[in-house]
Amino acid sequence: AAVMQVDTRSFGRTGVQVPILSLGTMFDTGANQLLLRQAVKWGVTYWDTAQGYNRWGSEPGIGKYLAKFPEDRKKIFLVTKSGRRDPGGLTDELNDSLDNLKTDYVDLFFAHGVSNAENELTTEIKAWAEKMKSKGKIRLFGFSTHSNMERCLSHAATLGWIDGIMTTYNYKVMTTDKMKRAMDLCHKAGIGLTAMKTQASSSWGSTGTQTPEGMALTQRFIDKGLTKEQASLLAVWSDERIAAICSQMNTMTILKANIQAA
Repeated sequence: AAVMQVDTRSFGRTGVQVPILSLGTMFDTGANQLLLRQAVKWGVTYWDTAQGYNRWGSEPGIGKYLAKFPEDRKKIFLVTKSGRRDPGGLTDELNDSLDNLKTDYVDLFFAHGVSNAENELTTEIKAWAEKMKSKGKIRLFGFSTHSNMERCLSHAATLGWIDGIMTTYNYKVMTTDKMKRAMDLCHKAGIGLTAMKTQASSSWGSTGTQTPEGMALTQRFIDKGLTKEQASLLAVWSDERIAAICSQMNTMTILKANIQAA
Protein backbone atom coordinates (compact mmCIF):
# COMPACT_ATOMS: atom_id res chain seq x y z
CA ALA A 1 0.00 0.00 0.00
CA ALA A 2 1.14 3.56 -0.69
CA VAL A 3 2.43 5.41 2.33
CA MET A 4 0.06 8.15 3.54
CA GLN A 5 1.73 11.47 2.86
CA VAL A 6 0.41 14.87 3.81
CA ASP A 7 0.15 17.46 1.01
CA THR A 8 2.20 20.64 1.10
CA ARG A 9 1.41 24.28 0.41
CA SER A 10 3.56 27.37 -0.14
CA PHE A 11 4.34 29.22 3.08
CA GLY A 12 3.51 32.71 1.83
CA ARG A 13 6.22 34.07 -0.45
CA THR A 14 9.06 32.63 1.58
CA GLY A 15 9.82 30.02 -1.07
CA VAL A 16 9.27 27.26 1.49
CA GLN A 17 6.77 24.43 1.04
CA VAL A 18 5.26 23.19 4.31
CA PRO A 19 2.99 20.24 5.06
CA ILE A 20 -0.61 21.40 5.55
CA LEU A 21 -0.64 19.66 8.94
CA SER A 22 1.74 20.85 11.65
CA LEU A 23 2.60 18.93 14.81
CA GLY A 24 1.79 20.94 17.92
CA THR A 25 4.15 19.60 20.60
CA MET A 26 2.67 20.70 23.92
CA PHE A 27 3.20 17.17 25.24
CA ASP A 28 5.98 14.90 26.51
CA THR A 29 7.94 14.59 23.26
CA GLY A 30 10.76 12.81 25.09
CA ALA A 31 8.48 9.91 25.96
CA ASN A 32 6.83 9.93 22.53
CA GLN A 33 9.78 9.43 20.19
CA LEU A 34 7.87 6.86 18.13
CA LEU A 35 5.15 9.39 17.44
CA LEU A 36 7.75 11.90 16.22
CA ARG A 37 9.27 9.21 13.97
CA GLN A 38 5.85 8.31 12.56
CA ALA A 39 5.01 11.98 11.96
CA VAL A 40 8.12 12.30 9.77
CA LYS A 41 7.20 9.12 7.85
CA TRP A 42 3.72 10.51 7.15
CA GLY A 43 5.11 13.87 6.03
CA VAL A 44 4.09 15.84 9.13
CA THR A 45 7.44 17.61 9.17
CA TYR A 46 6.32 21.08 10.33
CA TRP A 47 6.96 20.95 14.09
CA ASP A 48 5.79 23.70 16.40
CA THR A 49 7.25 24.07 19.89
CA ALA A 50 8.15 26.63 22.57
CA GLN A 51 10.38 26.58 25.63
CA GLY A 52 7.50 26.52 28.08
CA TYR A 53 5.59 23.70 26.40
CA ASN A 54 4.95 20.67 28.58
CA ARG A 55 6.65 22.19 31.64
CA TRP A 56 9.75 22.95 29.56
CA GLY A 57 10.00 19.34 28.30
CA SER A 58 8.89 19.76 24.69
CA GLU A 59 12.08 21.22 23.19
CA PRO A 60 14.49 18.78 24.91
CA GLY A 61 12.32 15.88 23.69
CA ILE A 62 12.65 17.13 20.12
CA GLY A 63 16.38 17.62 20.75
CA LYS A 64 16.61 13.98 21.84
CA TYR A 65 14.95 12.96 18.56
CA LEU A 66 17.18 15.15 16.37
CA ALA A 67 20.29 13.90 18.15
CA LYS A 68 19.22 10.35 17.32
CA PHE A 69 18.06 11.05 13.74
CA PRO A 70 20.18 14.02 12.60
CA GLU A 71 19.37 13.25 8.95
CA ASP A 72 15.73 14.17 9.65
CA ARG A 73 16.68 17.75 10.60
CA LYS A 74 16.74 18.84 6.94
CA LYS A 75 13.21 17.48 6.42
CA ILE A 76 11.75 19.31 9.41
CA PHE A 77 10.39 22.86 9.35
CA LEU A 78 11.11 23.66 12.99
CA VAL A 79 9.42 26.53 14.80
CA THR A 80 9.92 27.79 18.32
CA LYS A 81 8.94 30.97 20.13
CA SER A 82 9.88 33.51 22.76
CA GLY A 83 7.69 35.64 25.00
CA ARG A 84 10.42 38.28 25.28
CA ARG A 85 10.22 41.59 23.43
CA ASP A 86 13.78 42.88 24.01
CA PRO A 87 16.78 41.91 21.83
CA GLY A 88 18.81 40.62 24.79
CA GLY A 89 15.98 38.44 26.06
CA LEU A 90 15.20 37.17 22.58
CA THR A 91 18.86 36.21 22.05
CA ASP A 92 19.01 34.36 25.38
CA GLU A 93 15.83 32.43 24.69
CA LEU A 94 16.82 31.61 21.10
CA ASN A 95 20.19 30.29 22.26
CA ASP A 96 18.51 28.21 24.99
CA SER A 97 16.09 26.81 22.43
CA LEU A 98 18.85 25.89 19.98
CA ASP A 99 20.64 24.18 22.84
CA ASN A 100 17.49 22.25 23.85
CA LEU A 101 16.64 21.33 20.27
CA LYS A 102 20.18 20.14 19.45
CA THR A 103 20.28 22.19 16.27
CA ASP A 104 22.13 25.31 15.15
CA TYR A 105 19.13 27.02 13.50
CA VAL A 106 15.34 27.16 13.57
CA ASP A 107 13.34 27.54 10.38
CA LEU A 108 10.94 30.05 11.90
CA PHE A 109 11.16 31.97 15.16
CA PHE A 110 8.07 33.57 16.65
CA ALA A 111 7.43 36.38 19.08
CA HIS A 112 4.96 34.39 21.18
CA GLY A 113 1.42 35.63 21.84
CA VAL A 114 1.39 39.10 20.31
CA SER A 115 -1.82 40.97 21.12
CA ASN A 116 -0.80 44.54 20.27
CA ALA A 117 1.28 44.41 17.10
CA GLU A 118 1.75 48.19 16.86
CA ASN A 119 3.50 48.27 20.24
CA GLU A 120 5.19 44.88 20.27
CA LEU A 121 6.67 44.54 16.78
CA THR A 122 9.28 47.25 17.18
CA THR A 123 12.08 48.35 14.82
CA GLU A 124 14.43 46.96 17.50
CA ILE A 125 12.94 43.50 17.00
CA LYS A 126 13.13 43.93 13.22
CA ALA A 127 16.88 44.66 13.49
CA TRP A 128 17.31 41.70 15.83
CA ALA A 129 15.55 39.33 13.41
CA GLU A 130 17.74 40.54 10.53
CA LYS A 131 20.87 40.02 12.62
CA MET A 132 19.85 36.47 13.60
CA LYS A 133 19.08 35.66 9.96
CA SER A 134 22.50 36.91 8.87
CA LYS A 135 24.09 34.70 11.56
CA GLY A 136 22.12 31.70 10.23
CA LYS A 137 20.37 31.11 13.56
CA ILE A 138 16.89 31.70 12.18
CA ARG A 139 15.62 31.43 8.62
CA LEU A 140 12.31 33.23 9.02
CA PHE A 141 10.71 35.47 11.64
CA GLY A 142 7.14 36.15 12.70
CA PHE A 143 4.73 35.88 15.59
CA SER A 144 1.83 33.95 17.06
CA THR A 145 -1.40 35.64 18.15
CA HIS A 146 -4.40 34.39 20.16
CA SER A 147 -6.21 37.66 20.83
CA ASN A 148 -6.93 40.82 18.87
CA MET A 149 -5.86 38.69 15.89
CA GLU A 150 -7.49 40.81 13.18
CA ARG A 151 -5.67 44.00 14.20
CA CYS A 152 -2.37 42.19 14.64
CA LEU A 153 -2.62 40.57 11.20
CA SER A 154 -3.65 43.81 9.50
CA HIS A 155 -0.75 45.72 11.05
CA ALA A 156 1.78 42.97 10.27
CA ALA A 157 0.78 43.11 6.61
CA THR A 158 2.04 46.71 6.44
CA LEU A 159 5.47 46.04 7.98
CA GLY A 160 7.30 44.18 5.23
CA TRP A 161 9.51 42.09 7.55
CA ILE A 162 7.11 39.48 8.94
CA ASP A 163 7.58 36.12 7.19
CA GLY A 164 5.02 34.03 9.02
CA ILE A 165 2.13 34.25 11.49
CA MET A 166 0.32 31.60 13.50
CA THR A 167 -3.16 32.75 14.44
CA THR A 168 -6.25 31.44 16.16
CA TYR A 169 -8.49 30.61 13.21
CA ASN A 170 -11.50 28.34 13.10
CA TYR A 171 -15.01 28.00 11.70
CA LYS A 172 -16.25 30.58 14.23
CA VAL A 173 -13.59 33.21 13.64
CA MET A 174 -12.83 32.77 9.95
CA THR A 175 -16.20 33.81 8.60
CA THR A 176 -16.21 37.32 10.09
CA ASP A 177 -15.61 40.20 7.66
CA LYS A 178 -12.82 41.62 9.84
CA MET A 179 -10.93 38.34 9.84
CA LYS A 180 -11.43 37.76 6.12
CA ARG A 181 -10.01 41.22 5.40
CA ALA A 182 -7.02 40.71 7.72
CA MET A 183 -6.20 37.33 6.16
CA ASP A 184 -6.42 38.87 2.72
CA LEU A 185 -3.97 41.63 3.60
CA CYS A 186 -1.46 39.12 4.98
CA HIS A 187 -1.87 36.83 2.01
CA LYS A 188 -1.28 39.73 -0.41
CA ALA A 189 1.79 40.74 1.63
CA GLY A 190 3.18 37.22 1.09
CA ILE A 191 3.12 36.23 4.77
CA GLY A 192 2.95 32.49 5.48
CA LEU A 193 -0.16 31.70 7.54
CA THR A 194 -0.64 28.89 10.03
CA ALA A 195 -3.97 28.31 11.75
CA MET A 196 -4.26 27.09 15.34
CA LYS A 197 -7.12 26.48 17.79
CA THR A 198 -9.04 25.16 14.78
CA GLN A 199 -11.43 23.17 16.97
CA ALA A 200 -12.87 26.43 18.33
CA SER A 201 -13.12 24.92 21.80
CA SER A 202 -10.36 27.14 23.11
CA SER A 203 -11.00 29.22 26.19
CA TRP A 204 -8.38 31.74 25.03
CA GLY A 205 -9.49 35.11 23.78
CA SER A 206 -12.86 35.57 22.19
CA THR A 207 -13.80 32.80 19.81
CA GLY A 208 -16.84 34.75 18.72
CA THR A 209 -20.24 33.29 18.09
CA GLN A 210 -21.32 30.63 15.66
CA THR A 211 -22.01 32.00 12.18
CA PRO A 212 -24.37 30.15 9.82
CA GLU A 213 -21.57 30.17 7.25
CA GLY A 214 -19.16 28.53 9.70
CA MET A 215 -21.72 25.95 10.70
CA ALA A 216 -22.45 25.13 7.05
CA LEU A 217 -18.74 24.73 6.34
CA THR A 218 -18.27 22.04 8.98
CA GLN A 219 -21.66 20.40 8.39
CA ARG A 220 -20.75 19.74 4.76
CA PHE A 221 -17.85 17.56 5.88
CA ILE A 222 -19.79 15.87 8.69
CA ASP A 223 -22.36 14.84 6.09
CA LYS A 224 -19.55 13.11 4.21
CA GLY A 225 -18.91 10.89 7.23
CA LEU A 226 -16.06 12.77 8.88
CA THR A 227 -15.81 13.40 12.61
CA LYS A 228 -16.55 16.85 14.02
CA GLU A 229 -12.79 17.32 14.62
CA GLN A 230 -11.90 16.34 11.06
CA ALA A 231 -14.66 18.59 9.72
CA SER A 232 -13.25 21.52 11.70
CA LEU A 233 -9.84 20.99 10.11
CA LEU A 234 -11.31 20.70 6.63
CA ALA A 235 -13.31 23.90 7.04
CA VAL A 236 -10.04 25.72 7.68
CA TRP A 237 -8.10 23.94 4.91
CA SER A 238 -10.81 24.99 2.48
CA ASP A 239 -9.27 28.47 2.83
CA GLU A 240 -6.40 28.33 0.33
CA ARG A 241 -4.60 31.21 2.06
CA ILE A 242 -3.85 28.96 5.03
CA ALA A 243 -0.55 27.14 4.51
CA ALA A 244 -0.91 24.82 7.50
CA ILE A 245 -2.96 23.91 10.54
CA CYS A 246 -1.10 23.38 13.78
CA SER A 247 -2.81 20.69 15.82
CA GLN A 248 -1.99 19.27 19.23
CA MET A 249 -1.28 15.63 18.33
CA ASN A 250 -0.02 13.75 21.35
CA THR A 251 -1.35 10.29 20.39
CA MET A 252 -1.03 8.10 17.32
CA THR A 253 -4.86 8.02 17.06
CA ILE A 254 -5.17 11.81 16.76
CA LEU A 255 -2.20 11.98 14.40
CA LYS A 256 -3.73 9.33 12.16
CA ALA A 257 -7.23 10.86 12.16
CA ASN A 258 -5.85 14.29 11.26
CA ILE A 259 -3.66 12.83 8.51
CA GLN A 260 -6.66 11.03 7.06
CA ALA A 261 -8.53 14.34 7.04
CA ALA A 262 -5.55 16.00 5.34
